[in-house]
Amino acid sequence: MSGFRFGVLSTGATCGPGGWPAFARRVEDQGWSVLQVPQHFSVPSVPPLPALATAAATTSELTVGTLVLDNETGHPAVVARDAAWLAAATGGRFELGIGAGWMAADHTMLGHPFREPAERVDRLGEALALIRGCWAGRTSFAGTHYVLDALPEGAATAAPPRLLVGGGGRRVLDLAARHADVVGIAPDMRSGRIGRDAARTTGREQVTAKAARIRELAAARGATVELHMSITGIHDRADTARIDRLADSFGVAPGEVPRLPSVLVGDTAEIADELRRRRDETGVSYLTVNETLLERMAPVVAELAGT
Repeated sequence: MSGFRFGVLSTGATCGPGGWPAFARRVEDQGWSVLQVPQHFSVPSVPPLPALATAAATTSELTVGTLVLDNETGHPAVVARDAAWLAAATGGRFELGIGAGWMAADHTMLGHPFREPAERVDRLGEALALIRGCWAGRTSFAGTHYVLDALPEGAATAAPPRLLVGGGGRRVLDLAARHADVVGIAPDMRSGRIGRDAARTTGREQVTAKAARIRELAAARGATVELHMSITGIHDRADTARIDRLADSFGVAPGEVPRLPSVLVGDTAEIADELRRRRDETGVSYLTVNETLLERMAPVVAELAGT
């Protein structure tokens, strides 16, 4: 059974006094495992790789990672090179997270086409093969979507990082199971928006089934993958109005809300017990919360440290 890892996802919006370096040190001091940054262009955010390099330089043990890079916004050979360099520079404390790219506005504001879901997944699959190839020393690649010609030897082989691939649809999760070290089970947001339809792809039964398939596909390549999910909210049991709204969004009865994989309900002890139960049921042991939940989640992180 995998031990718990806990991540904080930050755009830099809540850094407070001392700015980003002080925020990174606070995350480490509270016992969190990972500080993560998303990649979005249509919403304000710190730039992922420079911010993570800075965070790693001002901490000693904290892992830093992207959650996640949008495969549609860069060539995978460049991603492979930059990720390997950052992993080496941080002493192995960088984790590369990448996905097919779900937010339509990130594409259209840059003048890029927001491709159909099937094409985005096809491109991600080829990109993952290319990234792994670069880390293994491959210098050329000729695919349907990407071409690489005479990459300098050793350009991307310094220290290949752990690879996290996240997504919500069956095809992208299958790709993740076949390529990644960590698989992030996310809502299915192929439409390019967050909404009720996406929420209803992360119910208890759906996540349990997805986790089982991921483990089966990973085992077929002789691998054991770590399973990741993001927590979207932490709520008090007494907040019945909020719980009723969540029940409606997810299409479940209010009594089922505390068992939704992306939601936490209760006090520290109740949440810790629920996370242990979920780990036993699904294998999900790596959890990320938004920076706005940092202080609320910190006692749970302390409760589950080392377990």
